[in-house]
Amino acid sequence: MNFVPMSEAKRSIRYTGAVYTPEPVARAISELVAAHSTGIDGHVLEPSVGDGAFLSALARTLPSYPFTAVDIDSVVIERLRTRKVEFPARSVFHAGDFLSFACDRLEAGQPSFGMVVGNPPFIRKHNFSGEFGDLVERLGALTHYPAKWLKNSWAAFLVASAHLIGERGLVAFVLPYELMTVAYGQTALSHLLEVFDRIDLFVSNERAFPEIDQDAIILFGRKGLDDQRGLWLQHVASLSDLSTATEHPVSLDEPTDLSLELNGFLINRGTIDRLRSMRSGVSRISDFCSTAPGIVTAANDFFIQSIDRVNELGLGEFALPILKRGSLPKKSPIFTSADFDELAVRERSRLLKITAPRENLTDAALSYVVTGELRKLDERYKCRNRKLWYNVPLVTPAAGFVFRRSHEFPRLVINEAGVYVTDNVYGITPKSECTIRGICYSFYNSLTFLFAEMDGRFYGGGVLELSPVEFRNLPLAYHEPTDEEFAAFLEVHRSGDVDAMLDFGDGWLARKLQLSPSNLDELRQAWSSVRSHRLRHGRSGPESISQSNLSTAIRS
Repeated sequence: MNFVPMSEAKRSIRYTGAVYTPEPVARAISELVAAHSTGIDGHVLEPSVGDGAFLSALARTLPSYPFTAVDIDSVVIERLRTRKVEFPARSVFHAGDFLSFACDRLEAGQPSFGMVVGNPPFIRKHNFSGEFGDLVERLGALTHYPAKWLKNSWAAFLVASAHLIGERGLVAFVLPYELMTVAYGQTALSHLLEVFDRIDLFVSNERAFPEIDQDAIILFGRKGLDDQRGLWLQHVASLSDLSTATEHPVSLDEPTDLSLELNGFLINRGTIDRLRSMRSGVSRISDFCSTAPGIVTAANDFFIQSIDRVNELGLGEFALPILKRGSLPKKSPIFTSADFDELAVRERSRLLKITAPRENLTDAALSYVVTGELRKLDERYKCRNRKLWYNVPLVTPAAGFVFRRSHEFPRLVINEAGVYVTDNVYGITPKSECTIRGICYSFYNSLTFLFAEMDGRFYGGGVLELSPVEFRNLPLAYHEPTDEEFAAFLEVHRSGDVDAMLDFGDGWLARKLQLSPSNLDELRQAWSSVRSHRLRHGRSGPESISQSNLSTAIRS
């Protein structure tokens, strides 16, 4: 994988995954592979060779092995062929889609590879081409792996590669950190544990791709081992030096708690066992409320405008108050009308809700609709499936909301202003026996925050993301506060100091769950460790992190 700056061909990165590996990382992986190559025969396969950084490093560490290099870019392959003097004589260069290459070999039962090394493309499922989607389905059938869980190209490359190696062999891949954090990544990991005897995951203190704010790990899976079985975390300072790892075995006795186990390099074994027990005895957020994403406009930059722009366009009668970002003006757990007015000074905060048929539109509304059609917004999937493409379906303002993405810590807020929210915010509606005040009060403590860090995933800049399912499954020890307790809760939040907030929440949590001071210290230290690991990338809050950085793709 070679590095391509984010300023170049962002659209190409999204659809081809073309970002390449730093040379020091490629060299370190090649040295690791060479150190464990004894007794392994056959070609070394590089499934997405790029400019040959991995191939060149492997040729130096494994000079006696022939190579098979695959890349979808025929120009890349032709350049490597001209450099063939660098590689062993029996090396093979193949221009074409790797999944097609892999499926053909699996169907034909052709000889297996000894080692597969590289860094596969990172392309999300919604950006798959039709042809690539068909190949993913074909691969799933051939490997008996549910295609619905192959939600990213790297997962498909990984599964295909695992099934291409022989009875004794290895796979070494640079992979996104989400292998350890998202459901489809953990599903792939569980599948690979049935294929490999031993898997090592190398996790570093340093960011693997500093130029693009991306984080990655190294997966090292081996077959043909008689005395080594299981999953290990290898904690290293940098992915460019794998020689001084601290090893942490991962218990697989409780497969449903894999996300907890995969934090074993940050939290000690005794704490993990106690956290598992503690979580099993506490209710979930879903026991106290329902949640739903906010409004999907399909074109926020068109349907959401500033109040000045709305007035300029003469569309004031169609404007509704909406919150579309996580940049709240203060860290209060209550979002008031005054807060919204303050936010509206610097943010787009008016949703244009135009409902009438074209023939009944005002001149101003019709003119605006036409500008959207000139931009072909009416042809977007979600727009064209509406009866009137410009009539955005509303989601009723909920009693509270939580942001899908956060930076310093998750934010659950009471929606006193009664504003609408976009789909990067989850609306919260309490069940009949609960209140939004009680849910909000109960959310801010070390137990809930710790599992938000462990169950969520993080992106460039250290941004934490919780999916709807992950949020609903967070532990919540519900407490309905008195007026005095809630007033004290608000007073603590005025400081904006997360430690002060957690001190307050942990106080009532200890009484409710009968936790000792040492239990509380353990919770707080675990939260701090996991959060610090995420924030080691962070330089700023979410308001300054662009969507392109959050969805950065990486490719080998």
